[in-house]
Amino acid sequence: MKEIKLKGLNETIYFDQCKNGLPVYLWVREKGMGYYATLSVKYGSIDTEFKVGNKNYQVPNGVAHFLEHLKFNESDGSNASDFYQKNGSDVNAFTTFNYTSYEVYGTEQLKENVNHLLDFVMTPYFTKKMVQNEKNIIVEENKMDLDNPGNQLYYGTFQNVFKFDKHRNFITGMEEDILATTLEDIELVFDTFYHPKNMFLVITGNFNPYEVITFIKENQDAKEIKPFKKPKTKEIKEPFKVVEVYEEKKANVEIPKLRIAVKMLRKSFKERDDYKLRFLLALILNTNFGATSDLYEDLLNKDLIVSLGAERAIIGEYVFLFLNVVSKYPDEVLPILKKALKNLSITEKELTRKLHSSIANMVLSYDDMTEINTTIQEQIMNYGKIIDNKKDICESITLDDAKQVLKDISLKEMAVVVLKNNVKSSD
Repeated sequence: MKEIKLKGLNETIYFDQCKNGLPVYLWVREKGMGYYATLSVKYGSIDTEFKVGNKNYQVPNGVAHFLEHLKFNESDGSNASDFYQKNGSDVNAFTTFNYTSYEVYGTEQLKENVNHLLDFVMTPYFTKKMVQNEKNIIVEENKMDLDNPGNQLYYGTFQNVFKFDKHRNFITGMEEDILATTLEDIELVFDTFYHPKNMFLVITGNFNPYEVITFIKENQDAKEIKPFKKPKTKEIKEPFKVVEVYEEKKANVEIPKLRIAVKMLRKSFKERDDYKLRFLLALILNTNFGATSDLYEDLLNKDLIVSLGAERAIIGEYVFLFLNVVSKYPDEVLPILKKALKNLSITEKELTRKLHSSIANMVLSYDDMTEINTTIQEQIMNYGKIIDNKKDICESITLDDAKQVLKDISLKEMAVVVLKNNVKSSD
């Protein structure tokens, strides 16, 4: 078993790989009780078109989420949730654009619970009746998602910045997608993507890593695994220009919501690696729009906002900046935020303070097994590896680095979505 030493943090992540190709990442927290295990599949909602060998396949939107629902059914007529409930543990799952993850929380019976996680996720059991019965459940879930103002704002923004990219589609798919899903679609996706070489297991908490890797390998060695089909998902060529510059929607919100998206070419940021770029963008956004920023305090004191948040993302060939605002006065706040985006800045003093804060948060995060598990998942999906020198990267950042990123930021392509109340104000 390989030990991945996290430089400057006095932490170790244990890594090993089963004979069938399943990667296993273990992080031990000696204080406290409990564990958090996640078995993830590198298959998400955007992976609806793919190729195996010379044959092309296409499945309806939402199949990844549909399959996640079905996986809890077991061949003896029970549900995986029943097993974990009897053990006093919790099981759940989630689907993202890029991957699907099955998760177990527990304080005891680690071996039994992880073995069952590996068994129910990796064992195919699907029937036409099961697929048909699940459709109504997912359709109702989809209707609730469509009515959710947060989702309307989130997906509305993606639909306005993307013309073809599948991030514009609901993770659950739409009702017509759900109803069109067949048993054959489910079996095709499972047989193609639910393979140990396309999955990874992460366990964080208080346990002996050598005992854990031993029973995991025993579990995997006992399984008959077919050869991996090595699917290739279709790459979507997305134009730089946003689809819609401004859109106003009526929604069930008490206070209007606003989301600004800035779309930039990844290549505009030169050869800087993705981790450092994400880190620098987060620092810049936090400095200019964070809870301790002058702008935030000014807008809050003037009662112009209820909340303001900022985030960044790298999606395919593009880098995004997002501002999320809750405000009674979106029309007044929008030009203020656009002006702030045009005048982004950071001083040596601000940079030093933010770097110290980031390092402190980095160290404190290792008190939380859930956060560390999530961090490992995200690093595997974003970078294909564990970033073992995060602290070194943080400490190496200079004001010149930040200024270069500021220089590379372009506001040429921007999209705005505003949600306003359905009911006309009586004010």
